[in-house]
Amino acid sequence: MPQLNRWVRWLHVYSAVPVLLSMVFFAVTGFFLNHPEISLGDTRSQQLEVQLPDEIIELDWQENPTLYSLRVLTWLDEVHAVRGVRIELEWEEDEPLLMLVLEGPNASRSVEVYPDEGRAEVFSLTLPLMQMLNNVHRVKSVSEAWRWLSDLSAVLMLIFCLTGFWLLFMNRLQRVSTISWVSVGSAVFVLIIYLMH
Repeated sequence: MPQLNRWVRWLHVYSAVPVLLSMVFFAVTGFFLNHPEISLGDTRSQQLEVQLPDEIIELDWQENPTLYSLRVLTWLDEVHAVRGVRIELEWEEDEPLLMLVLEGPNASRSVEVYPDEGRAEVFSLTLPLMQMLNNVHRVKSVSEAWRWLSDLSAVLMLIFCLTGFWLLFMNRLQRVSTISWVSVGSAVFVLIIYLMH
């Protein structure tokens, strides 16, 4: 048992800092998610018309629309920093028109590419910092790395809570008051959940 207590104490201490940082982040962004009426800054909109480079204009988009789309996406990313985590593309062959939607936690962009005219129109909506952090909190249009980090923080929070309970219940001096506080907290939590339905 002393060896187990040592391991539990070690887990509790070393999970504390990342857990506390995660809890501060999720608490602050959670507060603003619950209060959308609070102004978080202004969303900036921008419209940009760009000429496509010759190496893209020379491609036969009808022969290989996928390659053409990828070249346009790569060029927009490299030259104009137009990028997104979630990307949708659609061809309107009657026009002809390539429509791209690129979304990330900080911005949403729609691009209309006119292959026959060799030009593209980019419409951008850039979100303020707090709204971007809210999207990160909700895991909206984020990278896979953030999803892993979010899952890891959830696991660390669980470890921190369980090891904390273990340490409190193993401490004889605090056991009675701990059980009282856990009981009161659990009753309040159950009552809140009940009242929500």
